[in-house]
Amino acid sequence: MYAPLQILSSYSLLKNPNAIKQIVRTAKERGYEAVALTDVNVMYGAIEWFQQAQKYDLKPLFGVTLMINGIVNTATQFPVVLLAENQQGYQNLMWLSSAKMTSEGNFEWQQIAQHLTGINVIFPNDSELVQLISSSYERLTEYWQELTGLIDKQHTFIGINAQMAPQIQERLGQFSTQNTARLIALDDVDYLNEDDAFTTQVLKAIEANTKLEDIKLLSQQRGSNILRDLSTIQREYQSSELLKTAYINNELIVSKSNVVIVFKETALPPFETPSGISNAQFLEKLAISGLQKKLAGRQVNADIYEKRLRNELITIEKLGFSDYFLIVWDIVNFAHKNHIQTGPGRGSVAGSLVAYSLRITDVDPLQFNLLFERFLNDERVQMPDIDIDWPPTKREDLFVYLHQKYGKRNFGQIITFGTLAAKQALRDVGRVFGLTTPTLSKLSAAIPEGKNGRKVSIDEALKLPQLQNTVHDIDHGQLLLQTARKIEGLPKNYSTHAAGIVLSATPLVQTLPVQNGTEGRLLTQFEKDPVEQLGLLKIDILGLQNLAILSQALYYAQRLLPKEFNVTQIPLDDRETLSLFAKGDTNGVFQFESNGIKNVLRKLKPSTFEHVVAVNALYRPGPSQNIEKFITRRHGKEQVTIPDPALKAILAPTFGIIVYQEQVMLVAEAYAGFTLGEADILRSAMSKKKIEKMQTLHKQFIDGAIKNGHDKDQAEVIFSYIDEFANYGFNRSHAVAYSKLAFELAYMKAHYPLAFFTALLNANLGEQRKTQQYISEAKMRGISVLAPNINKSSKLWTANDTQLQMGLNNIRGVRTDFVNSVLEERQKAGPFQTIQSFVKRLPDKMRKPDVLEQLVYAGALDAFGYNRRELVENLDSLIEGAGFGNLILKETKIKKFEEYTLSDRLKKEKEVIGVNLSGHPLDAYTNLIMSEGFTQIGTIVDPDHQEKVLAIIDSVRQIRTKKGDDMAFVKVSDMTGEISITVFPQLFKKVNNLLNPGTIISIIGKSERDMRSEIAIVANHIQSAPEPKKIDQNQGTWFIQFDEQHDTPQNREKISQFIKAHHGNNPVVIHWQNEGKTQKLNQEFWMRGETVIMRDLATLLGSDNIIFKQSY
Repeated sequence: MYAPLQILSSYSLLKNPNAIKQIVRTAKERGYEAVALTDVNVMYGAIEWFQQAQKYDLKPLFGVTLMINGIVNTATQFPVVLLAENQQGYQNLMWLSSAKMTSEGNFEWQQIAQHLTGINVIFPNDSELVQLISSSYERLTEYWQELTGLIDKQHTFIGINAQMAPQIQERLGQFSTQNTARLIALDDVDYLNEDDAFTTQVLKAIEANTKLEDIKLLSQQRGSNILRDLSTIQREYQSSELLKTAYINNELIVSKSNVVIVFKETALPPFETPSGISNAQFLEKLAISGLQKKLAGRQVNADIYEKRLRNELITIEKLGFSDYFLIVWDIVNFAHKNHIQTGPGRGSVAGSLVAYSLRITDVDPLQFNLLFERFLNDERVQMPDIDIDWPPTKREDLFVYLHQKYGKRNFGQIITFGTLAAKQALRDVGRVFGLTTPTLSKLSAAIPEGKNGRKVSIDEALKLPQLQNTVHDIDHGQLLLQTARKIEGLPKNYSTHAAGIVLSATPLVQTLPVQNGTEGRLLTQFEKDPVEQLGLLKIDILGLQNLAILSQALYYAQRLLPKEFNVTQIPLDDRETLSLFAKGDTNGVFQFESNGIKNVLRKLKPSTFEHVVAVNALYRPGPSQNIEKFITRRHGKEQVTIPDPALKAILAPTFGIIVYQEQVMLVAEAYAGFTLGEADILRSAMSKKKIEKMQTLHKQFIDGAIKNGHDKDQAEVIFSYIDEFANYGFNRSHAVAYSKLAFELAYMKAHYPLAFFTALLNANLGEQRKTQQYISEAKMRGISVLAPNINKSSKLWTANDTQLQMGLNNIRGVRTDFVNSVLEERQKAGPFQTIQSFVKRLPDKMRKPDVLEQLVYAGALDAFGYNRRELVENLDSLIEGAGFGNLILKETKIKKFEEYTLSDRLKKEKEVIGVNLSGHPLDAYTNLIMSEGFTQIGTIVDPDHQEKVLAIIDSVRQIRTKKGDDMAFVKVSDMTGEISITVFPQLFKKVNNLLNPGTIISIIGKSERDMRSEIAIVANHIQSAPEPKKIDQNQGTWFIQFDEQHDTPQNREKISQFIKAHHGNNPVVIHWQNEGKTQKLNQEFWMRGETVIMRDLATLLGSDNIIFKQSY
């Protein structure tokens, strides 16, 4: 049995275009029964190689092409092929690859000599040995003796093949005879097919960041080092005795090589417990103690809890998972001791009372009727999966702790590979082809964004005209496209998996190869699935930004919170929080931010926490088909039907609809006498459509139902009923846990909005659309939002009474080291009194006009009393003056200039901070917007509605249709958000002269969902905005009405705060419709007469309730 003994895959990153599956399939098609994988230095593909070889009934050989420093040319590294002959050889191969990938500098024969047992060493064509033989090196015999003094001569071979020049074959033969060195058939296989040669050159050019010359000529050249048919190989090696012998040696190695990768159950590293106590006993002790603390002061039946706890502990010990619970408890315990926020739970573990008692979760499973058996039961034995969410910024603390606790050799992070998606493939190939940056950007832009972040392939993009048109206009465009398609999906680089870590009772290298990761930690060479298949314990340290938001909101609100406040113990029937859900006022609330789910909330109007949980569970693909029925039944508009009275207690809370997987289990238990463990198996079989298993369980269900006194025909109806819903049911434990986190965030939003929005904005730095949306919302709650201020701003957003202050890190083009320098100087010597002193107190290297300009445009230097144009025009002289230090006695005089136009000033402001805080181009149109019934963009959430919008154009993207007609996608915005407007060719011809950034236009059109499921508007009418109606800032009276709909304690408080935040010279008169009472407020509660105030008040109370009556 002959085999190609040196083949690289695409896991030799950017060196080879062939995926493992492709190699194995091609080898099988060309007659081979065995083949070797020998990637350069690494074993990334070993598990996939083994599995694919099994699939195609090929014998897999495992190897590495190891780069080792030469003995003669010591500064150069040369390849040597190492092939594992047996299990010990495979172990040594993992050690050698790991040693290479964790070493720095030279890697020499002396370092590997003791780890070659069970390994065949082959010197390929480009090895130092073959090169020395080919060049007739005079000290060749001494070289060979030194080499074979380090390695076993019986397992050492020199590669030869029929494609070599005759004189090289002759010299190899002579050397073999003179030194009793064995030759072996080793074909050069650089790629699978002739046309892969060009793709390989492109990949190598991408890696080297170089360009190819003579693209057309190179692409026409056929490669010779391909994987040829076995019949061709056999014929070629019969041409000489030398080659015959080499061929036989190849067959000998292949026949002797036998390596099998064994997949195992997870081997848990034993948890170190206090002396004299078993892990099960220690877990029990911790759980009982923890439960007592949880139940202290609660009016519950402790006996029920204790019984449930003991039953869970028995199951956990029986299945051998005590160590696992202790390992996870230890991580969570470290977090709690170090004030790291943890989530309420994730997944089915929220159904475990043991986990709740250990503070792994924060959801009482008995309170919410959650089932332990959905998580773990002895009738479905499998490794439980306890995933925990952490604030992303705190995960590094956990990695450090685990690395120290388990040791460098036993702890590792998990590798992941970045692949060449369509955009990247086109850009990389285009760069190698020498395309300009604008053309590369055009190519990349021709690949649309997929729905929900999904990557769109080149083939999918080709169905649209933009990519076809772009490629058509490029030299060698079709070749570029063809090459990009070949490399699309190949791994380009490795990185560290954001969450996955692995723990082992023994050094990791005994199970898998490793390499250097970050911060001195090991990184597995295998991805997460193979890691688990090999029996290692994988734990996901998951980062959840919403936890960071909650943690920060609690921090910012701490001076307002009651002394004993605990967010995990807030009342889940809190009226204000439930009202927020009922109104769909859930921006910034975990899992309830999308327009779709907000629409569901508005229709359902949740009045209990259980309603919130149900929405969370239903708003998923599949279950969502039951949403309308759930809503109509909740409001009594449709009769609630329950298929059998015995199921009323289970189904009545969800109006006769099976919303949760656990309901399927409870029905099977109550109706057919299943144990909850058996019921979980039924649930799993139904959801995964396991037909054979279903047949057995169907009979058990019917027999059990009859035994419980139910009619056979009715039992069939019930079985069909739960089978229908089982595929759509959601994990209730997960829904409750995540809804609890959402409720905690919503509670902070309802009761401590300033702290909430501060945390929310800091979590979304750089997210222009969200920042604009959240600022608009904060203003509606009476919170003033202030621009950056060089004397008041910190790095991030900060809260002060009723004000939000934007941080200096929000300013684009201003580096962190600059911000740090400003804050340090301010801390050391106090506020900057003048613009001159500010520039002078900056370090010399920080006085850069482009950076200072950004501060000016952001409004950060407004406090110095000059307009923004004056500041910009005087920057050079200010910097020059500061450069002379104390040599100049007088401060630089500021030359006067007229301020920028309002539109120019606001345009620059938005460019540098993403939003307008000193005003908005549409402020002057507020009265018009209210009186003419224009829709605010931020309120457009549903498709299929006719919309009328007044907005400013941010950008225009013009494209050409398949028919050659011009059309455009226009990004527009108002004070509440932004949206894309589609302008089809017929309308485009009429209005293209209006479509310029900065132009304010009126749009009428229909809302729809675009390819990314975002709401957009298809325009059917566009025109210039009419002249704005103005409000005189100093002359007028405000009339504010609280009608029946809007007269709530929350709104009264919001208006009170709003008035305080917008103090001015215009009287304020308030009318309370319910009380029939009107009152003119004292002068301290008068307001400014700005149009933006009109807009924000109308958003709070409705435009019909706000009037500004001008004085003449």
